[in-house]
Amino acid sequence: MAVLANERRTQHRAQARGSLSMRPRAWVVALAVGLASLLVSEFMHFLLVPDIGRRWERWLAEMASAAIVGMLAAMLMKAVDRHRAATLLRLQVISEMNAHVRAALSEICLTAESIENQEAIRKISENVEHIEWALREILLRRRPVAEGRRLAIQREMKMIHLGKNNQLEGDGEGHE
Repeated sequence: MAVLANERRTQHRAQARGSLSMRPRAWVVALAVGLASLLVSEFMHFLLVPDIGRRWERWLAEMASAAIVGMLAAMLMKAVDRHRAATLLRLQVISEMNAHVRAALSEICLTAESIENQEAIRKISENVEHIEWALREILLRRRPVAEGRRLAIQREMKMIHLGKNNQLEGDGEGHE
């Protein structure tokens, strides 16, 4: 537990120190966007209003505008990088959880085969199938599901679960 806390503190410090740290490509792109902004604004000024204002004042204003545009581009690139890293982290967590749950399910299936109670074996098998379905259909979903469809799926799963429980209760009463 202490190791995790130390690791989180170290990551937080690195993030705080590296608030301006970006990949070199991002800086090059931000610089290119700022330079392109400067060139376009100067070209537009040359075409539309060449005789207005003093040249050094105009260049100063255009350079300030280009610097702002470049910084905005850098901030956008940094946000995209953070989002990409967060998505990669989520995918790695999902992949690891998938592997761990499947390994545990394999153990459960092997253990269930050694149990004498057929009712317990059937319940374990049904729940293992349900978990495998969830891992296959929900965990690996490629696109988000609309809220209405998601609620319908949840209701359907509850009804299936309730139906199985009612069926089990009905089977239990018939044996007495």
